[in-house]
Amino acid sequence: MLSFARAVSLLSTLVVLAACDATDSPTAPSAAPTQPQRATSSETGGAERTVDENLYDLTGSQTEIVCDNGQASELVELEGQIYERFAVLFTPSGVFQAGYHTMPVGLRGVGTISGEEYRVTERDHGSFTQTLMGATGSYRQVISLVGRTSRRSFSLVVRGHYTITANGDIVVEREKAIFTCDA
Repeated sequence: MLSFARAVSLLSTLVVLAACDATDSPTAPSAAPTQPQRATSSETGGAERTVDENLYDLTGSQTEIVCDNGQASELVELEGQIYERFAVLFTPSGVFQAGYHTMPVGLRGVGTISGEEYRVTERDHGSFTQTLMGATGSYRQVISLVGRTSRRSFSLVVRGHYTITANGDIVVEREKAIFTCDA
């Protein structure tokens, strides 16, 4: 889950990393990329844009979704990859914008207890803007597991938004996590 504190630290880290011309993406999963990172950079009308693309292998990772009512999926071993695209834009007027999204590539899972195959979805999306007048950001993360034979489904959706003024006051801070278990 991407909490408000993580989102703010992400935005701050992005500004510092971009200023240092770093190539590592601070939103990268802990898995190492399966192929070299691809980055492109362009400059148009004084604006500078950098795009990083990565493919992360989740094979061998395990996940589980636990709902508020105590229901839970079994531990599911994952196989497949996650594609990530991260773009940063600096405008001549001093506006900083960043956005990222992920999507599954051949992602599936197998229950460690039942052996049932699960359809696995993991998608993230976020956009962040910073100016001299403050910063805003929004993000969404979706993880779902659906049993192919039993049709049992488990999902987690996290959405959040924040707004920070020029003097650092947080005026909007929202995050909502919705767990759904249909066992």
